Amino acid sequence: MAHPQHRPPFATVPLLLATGLLFAPLLRAGADTESGRWAVCPPPPPLYTTAPPASSAKPGQTELTADEATSQAGGSSEFRGHVVVQRDGRTLQGDRATYDQQSREVTVEGHVLFHGEGVLMQGESARMRMEEQSGEFREASFYLPAQHAFGSANLLTLDDADHSTLRGVRYTTCNPGQEDWLLSASELRLDQQGNTGEAFQTVLRFKGVPIFYSPYLNFPLAGRKSGLLFPLIGTSDSNGTDIGLPIYWNIAPNADATFTPRNLTARGPMLMSEFRHLSKQGESQIHADYLGNDKIFGDDRHYLALDHTSRFAQGWSSTLLLRDVSDPLYLDDLGADGESSTTHLERRLDLNYRDAHWNFLARAQSYQTLSGAEPYQRLPQLQLNGQSTRRPNRPQLTLQGEAVNFAHESTIPTGQRLDLKPAVTLPLQGDAWFLTPSAAWRHTDYTLNDHAAGEHLSRSLPILSLDSGLFFERETSLGGRAMTQTLEPRLFYLSVPYVEQDDLPLFDSADAAPSFSQLFRDNRFSGADRQGDARQLTTALTSRLLDDESGRERLRVSIGRIHYLADRQVTLNASEPDETAVYSDLFAELALQPSERLRIGIDGRHDTERDRNEQLSARLRYQPDAKRLLNLNYRYDESPLLRQSDALLFWPLARQWQWLARWRYDLEQGEDLELLAGVEYESCCWSLRLMGQHRRDTVDEAMRRGIYLTFQFKGLASLGKSIEETLGGDLLTYQ
Repeated sequence: MAHPQHRPPFATVPLLLATGLLFAPLLRAGADTESGRWAVCPPPPPLYTTAPPASSAKPGQTELTADEATSQAGGSSEFRGHVVVQRDGRTLQGDRATYDQQSREVTVEGHVLFHGEGVLMQGESARMRMEEQSGEFREASFYLPAQHAFGSANLLTLDDADHSTLRGVRYTTCNPGQEDWLLSASELRLDQQGNTGEAFQTVLRFKGVPIFYSPYLNFPLAGRKSGLLFPLIGTSDSNGTDIGLPIYWNIAPNADATFTPRNLTARGPMLMSEFRHLSKQGESQIHADYLGNDKIFGDDRHYLALDHTSRFAQGWSSTLLLRDVSDPLYLDDLGADGESSTTHLERRLDLNYRDAHWNFLARAQSYQTLSGAEPYQRLPQLQLNGQSTRRPNRPQLTLQGEAVNFAHESTIPTGQRLDLKPAVTLPLQGDAWFLTPSAAWRHTDYTLNDHAAGEHLSRSLPILSLDSGLFFERETSLGGRAMTQTLEPRLFYLSVPYVEQDDLPLFDSADAAPSFSQLFRDNRFSGADRQGDARQLTTALTSRLLDDESGRERLRVSIGRIHYLADRQVTLNASEPDETAVYSDLFAELALQPSERLRIGIDGRHDTERDRNEQLSARLRYQPDAKRLLNLNYRYDESPLLRQSDALLFWPLARQWQWLARWRYDLEQGEDLELLAGVEYESCCWSLRLMGQHRRDTVDEAMRRGIYLTFQFKGLASLGKSIEETLGGDLLTYQ
């Protein structure tokens, strides 16, 4: 039966707007909290999932319905039975309501229930003054669905639209009746205008046991605010117990800093600091760490990292990158796990311009060498690359230009190199074919210091190529799904005459990494110091299986090799013999994605003359959902001999238990590179992770051991080191 609708004398007063303002501080205060994972949570009690009654009120209009209503002139109006007030998506319900026309105060009592955007509240009574946007809500309990947060307050008072006070506050992300952890405060003051929250006598309890207390806390309602962050706790065999207390400084809306006093029982105290700045023109980040008199290393140690990017005009940008450590072992001892294999730290300053046709780069670059040979410094490097608009069946002009000054403290020669490569290409194509002839001229000029052959050297030669291919396709099916299979033969001809280059220095050239894509490049060397001579024909064949419904590539198989029509005389060093093989190695690729969950990839290189595999890599990734991941990798190289495997498993043991295992193994040396094992327990509102790691350093070959414990209060904070930090990246996007 429909309830009779009564419009009170204050029908035009924004009752629900004021009610929403009363609860808005709770929403804003929790808006920045972590969403967490709530899959293991039972559904909230039915009261928290009940939808509000449908409303026919127009925007800006207040609608009130009740079973009965009485009104007195100049006095008060009373409403009884199923009272429902609705306005702009907000609903206030109760058993009865009274409106005092003289004080303009409305009181709702009996099973009071409020539905608003992102919040549900219930309580014994609500009292508000509409014009002042003030009032109170007694014995209130609230639910924030986005944060999976539940809480209550003995009294919630709204002084005005920007200031409110909650007394006897309790907050948790655990389901009602199952509050494993509970945050309580005697009083909570919220100042929206000042973006400040103040909490008094705050206690955090876990399983009823107090584990944290503070007489006073000050925090931002939105964004950031200066103060203490949760401590960092860990232990390892090289550092001992590791405890850090981050101190956050909110300098300005676009700038902040974090200072972390850190104590390592095996090494001593250190200070970590980070500064960040953001503007419309760019962003900066500075990270500086200092450890005085390391008790194990025996000296002061430091780390400095500076990253800055700026955009100061249309198309123009700059980048500054600086890395510096006190000693080669710093990153192994004190850096992040992903930095332990770093061999060189880059220092670089770039000035870049880019538009639709041109790209200009000015760079100064050097390195701090931690292990291995010290590279040349580029002081400076200038690049200019340009291209005309690419249009089918019309010529396209391109230019690659570079001027570099190579400097080195001990290696000779040093000097300048100018490399220019203009080219013209004609991209001819049809629906089932393409043909792309290209002609380029490469000129490289050197002005050298301390070179026995003279100060000035140069090289000039033409580069001719012809790339062509056909596309065939046919309809097919697989497992009842409509598919399209393609067959794509491709021929690539390359002609480059031989020019003596043994006198040219080797600043940055090396043999290009062999791969399937390398079959279609016009130089078998990287860098500009060597341009390989060539008279060769690449033959390749690719076949794809495309899902007609989604357009996704389910299978791709490619195979190809180079047929040499002449010996190759250009080598990196004069002592190396000419290359006389008639064929290159056979390259093959396979990419298989039978479903969204499974991906398989295989790349291989086979020496058909000696009938042996030169290189093989295989990858399998199975990820049915966010909590299940199986990743297998295998890599084999014949020269230098390398055989390694990497297996990673992240899988549930039961509904609330999951485990992580990673094993990196050197099959050739028969030794472990890394062992990582951990277990995680996840309840509805908290989780606990325990991991042990055993890994081999790449610099001193020593084995490092560590134990990591992470305790997380979902939607609040976490203590310890995450799995992702331990692996040096995001676990669930690990490749």
